[in-house]
Amino acid sequence: MPSGRRLQSRSRLSAALLVLSAAACRGPEREPPRLGSLPDFRLTSAASAPGPRAFTPRDLDGAPWVADFIFTSCSGPCPLLSTRMAALQRTLPRQVRLVSFTVDPDADTPAVLRAYSRRYAADPSRWNFVTGDKAALFGLLRDGFKLPVVEDAAAPAGVRVTHSTKFALVDSARTVRGYFDGQDKEELAALERAAKSLLSGPIP
Repeated sequence: MPSGRRLQSRSRLSAALLVLSAAACRGPEREPPRLGSLPDFRLTSAASAPGPRAFTPRDLDGAPWVADFIFTSCSGPCPLLSTRMAALQRTLPRQVRLVSFTVDPDADTPAVLRAYSRRYAADPSRWNFVTGDKAALFGLLRDGFKLPVVEDAAAPAGVRVTHSTKFALVDSARTVRGYFDGQDKEELAALERAAKSLLSGPIP
C-alpha cells in the first residue's frame, strides 16, 4: 500500500478509536430518577372554555407534565415562577403539559386564576391553573410531591403562604422524575432536557 494511503488509514483508525474511547468514558445513558408516585386527586381547573371543570390525574395520563406552586397575590417569587413557566410553554414540545397549583385556594377562585393566566398568555389546552379544597391541595403538595407549604392566616395577603419554588417533572405514569429550582436558569435548562427525554428516551 502506498505510504499516503497507509497514513490516511491510520488517521481514520485513530479517529474511530478516539470516538469509542469518548463513548466509553461517558458510560451508559442515564434517565431521570423515579422519586415517588402521586396519589389520586380531584381538584378544579380554571380552564377558560367551557369554564371551570373537574381536574384529576387522568386529565394528564399519557403525557409528561411540569408542576409549579403559586398564588396570585404573592409578593415573592410567584411572578417569576409564572414567567418561567410561560417560557417553558414556548420551548417545550406541545406534548409536555404544564400545571400551576395555587397554594391560596381561599382567594384564588377559578375566575381569579383565569385572569392571572391571561397575564402570562397561558394556553388553556396545555397549561392548567388548578384550585380546589385547601386540605386536598396541601395534602397533595406535602404527601404527593413531598414539598413544603405553610400558611400564616395572620400575615399580609402577599406573604400569607410559604411554599416551594421547585418545579416538579412528572412522567406519563404519574411518577415524579425530578425537582428543579424555578428561579435558576441552569436548572430550568436541565428540566427541559429531562422533559424531552421522557418523550424520546434517555438522555446522557
